[in-house]
Amino acid sequence: MRYYLVGLVSFSIVVVVSAGVCPDGWLHNGGSCYAFIDSEPEGWIEAMFYCSTVKAKLVEVESVSENNFLKKHLQEIGTTANYWIGLSDIINEGHYIWQTTQDNVDFSDWATGEPNDLGHTEDCAEFYHPVSFQWNDAPCSTKSNFICEKSSTSVPDVIG
Repeated sequence: MRYYLVGLVSFSIVVVVSAGVCPDGWLHNGGSCYAFIDSEPEGWIEAMFYCSTVKAKLVEVESVSENNFLKKHLQEIGTTANYWIGLSDIINEGHYIWQTTQDNVDFSDWATGEPNDLGHTEDCAEFYHPVSFQWNDAPCSTKSNFICEKSSTSVPDVIG
């Protein structure tokens, strides 16, 4: 007579999912958090400094989807204001770069005829309300709202 040992094998699967977390009042999209600063318009350089004080940078729009997310939010809040982005040709006229990272521009959404350096005084880029928030170059000293961007922090969610 033969005896067989039959046993039950029990196991669990644990899945760790990394979820992006943003500070209160910031919006999450992709791997970034965004703060739309509209309480006190600043010049472009002051806006850069403000963002750095909250461990962020003026937004660097790197893709169509990121651009659409930001423009959609501006349209949803019903603003008629312009918003600085982190793009400038201050260092080399006509050669726009993202100022915090010094990266070249791979994606752009300039309005028709922009950038035009009107009066040889426009070196900083903004989301420009009159043309559905396409990009415009403007004098850096203009007081405008602005968008700060920082990486979202990863917080693991354990499932299982």
